Amino acid sequence: MFFWYHHWHRGLTSPRVPTWSWFGTAIHRALEVRYPVGTKRGALPDVLEAFEVACGDEHGRIWEKGGDLDDEEVHDSMDLGKAMLTGYVKHYGDDSRWQVIHTEQPFQIDVRDPRTGRLIAVYCGTWDLFVWDRVDKVYRLVDHKTRKQFKTDWSFYDLNDQGGSYLWVAPQVLQHLGLLGPKDHIDGIVFNMLRKAMPQPTAEDGIRYNLPKKKHYLEALRGTAPALTGRETITILAEYARQAGIDVKGDARAVQPAPLFRRYTTHRGLEQRVNQGRKVLAEATHMDLVRRGRLPILKHPTEDCVRCPLFEFCQLDELDPEEAEGYAASMLVKRDMYADHREAMQQGGLEVKEKRAT
Repeated sequence: MFFWYHHWHRGLTSPRVPTWSWFGTAIHRALEVRYPVGTKRGALPDVLEAFEVACGDEHGRIWEKGGDLDDEEVHDSMDLGKAMLTGYVKHYGDDSRWQVIHTEQPFQIDVRDPRTGRLIAVYCGTWDLFVWDRVDKVYRLVDHKTRKQFKTDWSFYDLNDQGGSYLWVAPQVLQHLGLLGPKDHIDGIVFNMLRKAMPQPTAEDGIRYNLPKKKHYLEALRGTAPALTGRETITILAEYARQAGIDVKGDARAVQPAPLFRRYTTHRGLEQRVNQGRKVLAEATHMDLVRRGRLPILKHPTEDCVRCPLFEFCQLDELDPEEAEGYAASMLVKRDMYADHREAMQQGGLEVKEKRAT
């Protein structure tokens, strides 16, 4: 709540745009080019050009694993982004499973007090794609994300407020646009994730192998000419394999590279979607009370706080709120945090006036 109040409500932020912020935006711009309406995918050169243009004059370094900083973990953001997108296109190929129906849809929902009808908040967002899954024969939303690390259990996305809210409002938005019939159903939302990491060299099957030993050569060359005695050196066996056009691999390494790409689909039933509306109303009511000074501004510190643009401000606030405000006046800037959303709404957004929470 502390971050929401001071960053989103007051507009306080660091003068410098964090690398993770513009980097993620540039990846999104590139994927817009990759996924035009239809089943044909944008060409890789166009995708990379869109990424480079979106980066503009921004440059920075990105840490792949976090923790202690060393050269092996640090990548130039431009090189990393291009490598991620190149690997993504290679990994998914023609990716024709998705028939894209609509892209980049901004929306906002008026959240009103159910007793008085007073407007207490405007819930806004933008989903990246609305698609028809040609394999499962269902409609789905898609949201692109970049992540520093991948989890082993993704079920937390089944409780994710972003996914729940998008599925809550999407039917009404898409029906208004004439893209979804009143009896059509949106099956779920796909979180399409790219890990911020350089690809590691692997074989064509995506596995990393140790160097082959003599036994691997003998097994691979069995039945080929010349007949083998088993007394040949590895050098000779390697030459035989080269002449025969055989790629000999060793044993698979015990530690394989972590996946670079992941797609997780979360499905929400009708009761879950209705409950999401209630959660939005409850949160909006809480925010309204904070704005009016009826509730305190609470903090919920996590290990990610050090990445927050208001971290130093928050630290000072713990010691002396007046000193923190002095720091904000001299070291922070004020921005309209919703400027991009307002511009997107003017270009084709949809405002939902009568979205009920129950």
